Amino acid sequence: LNPPCPSHLFTAAMSVDTGPTPPSLAETLKKVEEMLTCGHCLYSYADPRVLPCLHVFCRCCIYGPTNDRRSTVFCCPACHTVTDLTALGENGLLPAHHVHHLFDIRDVLTKVDSLQERQCEKCEQERASSLCRDCGQYICVECIQTHELWSELRSHDIVPISRVIEEAVEMLPPKRRTLRCSKHSKELELYCRSCAELICHNCTVQQHKKHNYHIVSDVFPNLKEAVGVNAKLLRGTLTLVNEALEEFDACAGRITSQRDSLQQDIDETIRRLHEELESRRKEFTEQLQQIADEKMRLLALQRRKVETLQKQLDDALAFTDRHMKTSSEGEVLAVSRHIVRRSVELVNSYQPDILIPNQAANMIFKPERLQEVCSPYRGVCIAFVCPAKCLVSSTQPMEVAFTNIQSTAIVHLKDENGADYFNPLKHITATLVSSSDTLQCQVDHHTNGSHIVSYTPKLPKRYRLSIQINGIHVQGSPFMVLVKRSSSDIVMSPRVLKGLKRPCGVACNSKGEVLVVESGLYKVSVYTLGGSNVVRRFGSFGSAPGQFNDPDGITVDGSDNILVVDSGNHRIQKFTAEGEFITTVGTKGDGPLQFNLPTNIRIHPQTGNVYVCDQYNHRVQIMKEDFSFVGSFGREGNQDGDLLYPTDLAFDCSENVYVCDSKNNRIQVFDLNGQYLRKFGERSYEDSCGCEELETSYIRISNNVGVYQPSYLHIDADSNVYITNASNNVVVYKTSGEFVTLFGKQGGGAGEFSSPCGLVVNKEGLLCVSDNNNCRVQIF
Repeated sequence: LNPPCPSHLFTAAMSVDTGPTPPSLAETLKKVEEMLTCGHCLYSYADPRVLPCLHVFCRCCIYGPTNDRRSTVFCCPACHTVTDLTALGENGLLPAHHVHHLFDIRDVLTKVDSLQERQCEKCEQERASSLCRDCGQYICVECIQTHELWSELRSHDIVPISRVIEEAVEMLPPKRRTLRCSKHSKELELYCRSCAELICHNCTVQQHKKHNYHIVSDVFPNLKEAVGVNAKLLRGTLTLVNEALEEFDACAGRITSQRDSLQQDIDETIRRLHEELESRRKEFTEQLQQIADEKMRLLALQRRKVETLQKQLDDALAFTDRHMKTSSEGEVLAVSRHIVRRSVELVNSYQPDILIPNQAANMIFKPERLQEVCSPYRGVCIAFVCPAKCLVSSTQPMEVAFTNIQSTAIVHLKDENGADYFNPLKHITATLVSSSDTLQCQVDHHTNGSHIVSYTPKLPKRYRLSIQINGIHVQGSPFMVLVKRSSSDIVMSPRVLKGLKRPCGVACNSKGEVLVVESGLYKVSVYTLGGSNVVRRFGSFGSAPGQFNDPDGITVDGSDNILVVDSGNHRIQKFTAEGEFITTVGTKGDGPLQFNLPTNIRIHPQTGNVYVCDQYNHRVQIMKEDFSFVGSFGREGNQDGDLLYPTDLAFDCSENVYVCDSKNNRIQVFDLNGQYLRKFGERSYEDSCGCEELETSYIRISNNVGVYQPSYLHIDADSNVYITNASNNVVVYKTSGEFVTLFGKQGGGAGEFSSPCGLVVNKEGLLCVSDNNNCRVQIF
């Protein structure tokens, strides 16, 4: 009932020799079915493809079910290797030809299996042993004899089932299939050494023109030898790995055995120590009870004496009071001598110290007496922690923390003598408390005896970090902690100032108001941070003083005076905080104090000098507070220090100038005099067709490697550089050029942008981003 599998079929399916006892046909068929099951979807392979890690999965499992839901990367479930599908392209993964061969073998095995189990189709009682080709029926031995009795049936072609099985096996397709080009449907007869892939003759005149290619049969021996060498290396490495795994298992066994042995030693040692400690506990308890009983006896004797004196005083005082109230004058005078004598006698009859208890709760337990018991057992320490002497340290300044980033503090335990205390404590607690909420901190015991206090604040505010042991503060507790918003913690449910008309530049004054350049209205609008109603607004279309033509950047000075870049009029205008015109500078040109579509303006907080991005002159101009010319730096180009349509700038705490070099797709850093220092943010791109025509190809910007046409930037107090991109997102770097995060995408939802422009971080740490085409300012 379970016949053996034909040896040549087993060898073909398993790629190994059958050996002296080949497995049964059912076992082989089951094994082949397992080999034809996709490890991702657990169904039979559908268009199997080979990953670079040499594991095979269905094509739809790798790329996704539909064109609308294509995957860009695939993590192999077998080895967890991540494959970039975008880089490989639509047909980058090769078909698994050996899997197709297994499907053919399975079909043959299934047919062989059905033949060996087939019943006679004549009598339907015995197992069929032959096939009558003329009748088209499988018949048993007895039915064959019946065939021979009938003259009409004697000439029928009857073959044994074994021959039918051999014919089925002979029909098995060869391993070498004809491979065809996916582009030209021609047979792949050539091998391109330049691209390391099979090609057809048509490919040699198109994609592989002038490449080094040969006929497959010519290069196969060398490639087969190279593959064989690599396979030999793999087998050698696999042997080493298997030996290492065996050693791992042996090492784990030794560790387990040693653990069990040491556990027995520990249990026995602790048992003996417990018995000795229990004996000492009883001894100390008896001594404590004897001392306490003696103290209570002496205290009771003293108390009885005081109670007797109390009774005598009460009686004398009661007699005196009654006699004074009820007796006549003569009667009072008659006993007065006795009253005075008794009073003096009672008052002078006791010593003052009798009123002070001669016993006190001053019993002391000295644990040093236990040291002689515990000293033979290494690792046991008898000591008591002293919270007032415990120290707290941290790998970062404790007074500053950041939202949604774990901060830690290390508690170093000390005993009453200031020595290190290594035993873990259960009654150490830590809380982070603000005016409105309380956060329980996690406390973990470290292997070196210290305790790690960890906490992750959610909101930027001031907190008090309290660390207590048994309800007593450790040294320095509570600690003041200022929690700031981290640069990577961008809230994707921002507040929004709505209803603006193409907002561009944005700034904040000392009152916390938000100033927005609404280029669609040719005005500057001032909003409160918490509301959407305009407080005041000034400006109109035109070229007269106080009028604008395509206004862009904005900033405020130390007196809250407002400086606006009037880009279309090629000038800078200055207003009071209330919007009254003060002065203007600039005309169209390329000379000093002349501009060509300037974009943004910044005031250096120390020097007061004004820096202007002169966009179409490819430079930055520097002026004094009175708009007198100081100098300029930059020229058109793409070398270090050159600028190509600079759009914005900002200053860091080291008095360096950061410039958005827009068309060069980078941020350049200069000193205050315009001397080039460094650069960062140069973008890395890949296009859909592998060409370099940037203006016509779809560009995929990597999330953490660069900026794409940066338009505006801002540097906050924590040295975070926020940059708006033409790719409708905000990139965050450190001033050192280290990438921090990226957020936002094309759209009109919360946290999405359409042509983001100016941005600023106010004193509260909130990021305001001007969302131009969505006609709003988002506040994160």
